[in-house]
Amino acid sequence: MKATILHDEHGQIIAVSKIVDLKKSGSKFTKVGMIPGPGQRMLEIDLGELESRPLNELHQEYRVDVATSKLVRKAELYR
Repeated sequence: MKATILHDEHGQIIAVSKIVDLKKSGSKFTKVGMIPGPGQRMLEIDLGELESRPLNELHQEYRVDVATSKLVRKAELYR
C-alpha cells in the first residue's frame, strides 16, 4: 500500500495519509490531499512491511532520511 508523508526539512513526520480508492471506501469526496507549507516536503512511498502498522506508530518511531527519501527508524539515524 502506498502512503503520502508530509515532513519538515529535518525529516520529522508531520502527517501521513494512506492512498486509497475513495469511491470504494464509500467517500463522497472525489479528491483529497495535503499541501506542504513553507519548509515542508511531501514524499509518496510504498509502505511495504509497515503497511499493517498504525499510522500513529510511523509518527512516533520513524523519520524520513532526507538524503535518501526513505523511512528509517529514529534510532537508526543516530548510529
